Amino acid sequence: MRKWFFLIMVSCMLGLTACSIAKEEEKPEKEIEKVVTKEETAAEENKSDSKVEATVTEEVVVSTDKELVQYYVDDVRVAYMEVTDLAVRWDELRFGSSNGQLDSYTFATTIYEEILPQNMFVLENIEAIIPPNDDIAATHEILIDAISKQHIAFSEIAAGLDANDPNKITKANEILNEVRKLDREFSRKMEALIKEYGIQ
Repeated sequence: MRKWFFLIMVSCMLGLTACSIAKEEEKPEKEIEKVVTKEETAAEENKSDSKVEATVTEEVVVSTDKELVQYYVDDVRVAYMEVTDLAVRWDELRFGSSNGQLDSYTFATTIYEEILPQNMFVLENIEAIIPPNDDIAATHEILIDAISKQHIAFSEIAAGLDANDPNKITKANEILNEVRKLDREFSRKMEALIKEYGIQ
């Protein structure tokens, strides 16, 4: 009986020892879990801080972009009014020439003295405008190309009138057709740009 009692006591002691060892082994795991949880929380807080920073930065960039695009559109509108004024003056001269109110010499002289210098002035103003990004720069180049070709066309017309060469006039009219296409393309792209950035 003492043997049984001794065996039961040894078993109980082993059981208690094993339980206490298991409990001690469990404690460090819980502490490790807590540490990891604190680190994870800190990492998550940093992530949310960076998300807030990214959102703020993105809003600032969009706002700055919109302001730069607004300045660009305002500058182009002013320059484009000069283009419109030049087109009105050109139409008056063309109409006067076709009605016989202007002779070829007067028409050519007006082109040399008035139209070409005004066109060059407009072209220089447009070239001086700095687009805010590469996409807008590509659109801006369309306008520059249109005004440059218009200058060539006006020069051809004046030279054709001086030399009484109908081929030069025909060539100039073809160039002016290209100018009108470029002008329409530029207008479409500007309208899309204004809608994209919500500009008035």
